[in-house]
Amino acid sequence: MPSYLWWPLLAWLLPLTGALGSRIHLWPWWVGFTLCLASALIGLGLLLRLPWRRRRTTNLWPDLWGIVPMLLPLLFLVQALRAPLINDVSTDPYHPPRLQWAEQLRTAQDLPINAAPLQAFANNPGPLYTHASPDEVLAEAEELMTELGWRVMETPGGLNAVVTSPWFGFEDDVALRVFAGPKETRVDMRSASRQGRSDLGANRARIQDFLIRLSERLGQAYKPNLKY
Repeated sequence: MPSYLWWPLLAWLLPLTGALGSRIHLWPWWVGFTLCLASALIGLGLLLRLPWRRRRTTNLWPDLWGIVPMLLPLLFLVQALRAPLINDVSTDPYHPPRLQWAEQLRTAQDLPINAAPLQAFANNPGPLYTHASPDEVLAEAEELMTELGWRVMETPGGLNAVVTSPWFGFEDDVALRVFAGPKETRVDMRSASRQGRSDLGANRARIQDFLIRLSERLGQAYKPNLKY
């Protein structure tokens, strides 16, 4: 293999190896992030040497491809700057559903479970209201979680689940609580990360996406616009 291909190849292999190793638990998540950062530094080096390479050759495609993996850490950085510094989100931040399964699964290497009240922020997702019965809501919610590939456990008055992210294999904990009111059923949801101070908006997006899908299954369900 020509020597000029080694650095671009390494720029691609480092993040792929880092993510795969973190996902199959060969090393902690921060090692995978470090490898992604190393790949970004290589990409930056390739970018800076482009003017020098341009004077020596017209074949710049290897270097250009080697710069592409640098975009992944930049994407993480942009998401971190845009998202609030939070790792535990609930439709009811003052009385969030209990993460009962997480209490058994989390280890000393994971974050402790946050006590209520949780941090509320702008555009905090709100609960779902429906005229469907609690049993119907739980049945549809459990089926949806299973379809999404979540590990599910039934709890009193709701469901708990574990979600594994597709890239680094992060495990997040989810709780769903169903409350039967006098006229309608209220559905609250909580999603919490086990690692990291910021979830890059993943928990909020997960709750919103799940409740939209659940609303479509139930029909005539709605979410109020809450302001915190």
